[in-house]
Amino acid sequence: MLAATCMETLTLIRHAITDWNQNGRFQGHTDVPLNDLGREQARQLGARVHAFEDVRLVSSPSVRAVETARLAFDDREPVLEPRLRELNFGSFEGHTLDENRRHPEWKTWFADPYARAAPGGGEAYRDLRGRVADWLDEMHTHADPGEHVVAVTHSGTIQMLLAHLVGVEHPRWRKRFYLRHASISRVRFRADEDGNGGHAVIERVNDASHLAGDGDPFLE
Repeated sequence: MLAATCMETLTLIRHAITDWNQNGRFQGHTDVPLNDLGREQARQLGARVHAFEDVRLVSSPSVRAVETARLAFDDREPVLEPRLRELNFGSFEGHTLDENRRHPEWKTWFADPYARAAPGGGEAYRDLRGRVADWLDEMHTHADPGEHVVAVTHSGTIQMLLAHLVGVEHPRWRKRFYLRHASISRVRFRADEDGNGGHAVIERVNDASHLAGDGDPFLE
């Protein structure tokens, strides 16, 4: 149960796009910078979040997330949080889906990526969900009452956090929420009848109304 003094609003932002996103390559923990389109998306995001006041800004330490945070919130420096990294895809990183399908361990991993770690030192989605849930609990413990926390992070990270909040026990990879690059999702926390702060309402998911045009292919 979350404390009654928990934060009030959690805004989750997916990082802007990279060349690897556009080429359909698994990124995971690999550091890939934003490309020109990604930097433009981050600036458009900045125009949207300019009105946010008194936020606590945190970011995954991955370059693509930090760049997005710094471009969108150019008046502050994000606090880096390793638990907000994307899933570690291990041996699959740097390769496209078609290439990974030829990997000898792909079928075994793909049969249950929630419970089975990716080969080559990677993670299972259960691991990702566990670390992001731990981070959320810590935010509620240390955030000021009514605080607005903004986290710039990754698609898989946001999806596991949302699955945790709605109580989906075994979410399936590639059959979850779709999140555009530089999109905004938001959760509000409200006290229940007993005064506890554990009542979460997902206010929006994949809000990309601030982005001009399409320009963002449906890629993992």
